[in-house]
Amino acid sequence: MKNKQTKLRKEADKLFQLKYRGNKCLVCGKPSEVVHHFVPKSQSNNLRYDPDNAISLCNSCHFSHHTKGDPHIMSTIIEKNGLEWVNELQNQRSVICKFSIGFLEDKINELQES
Repeated sequence: MKNKQTKLRKEADKLFQLKYRGNKCLVCGKPSEVVHHFVPKSQSNNLRYDPDNAISLCNSCHFSHHTKGDPHIMSTIIEKNGLEWVNELQNQRSVICKFSIGFLEDKINELQES
């Protein structure tokens, strides 16, 4: 059961990356290579597959954020998306959402359909 859930989560994560990666890094404008989650995946199952939580970044900006804690990365994202966006994500962050095989299958179908 756990193996199936892990496999489905990985598939949904990959589809999310493919679907919501934009053309340009939101921070520096270089070609985008990854979708960063503004609210980390580990902090909200509810926002893990929410397009509003998807930030297109180049590998350099993503690396700088996660390894160096570069405050410029987060401040630029907030500046470009606005405080209203941040507040809405923070409100959605507290919504309880438990992973299950059915939840992940539904997310995969949603990501494949549109």
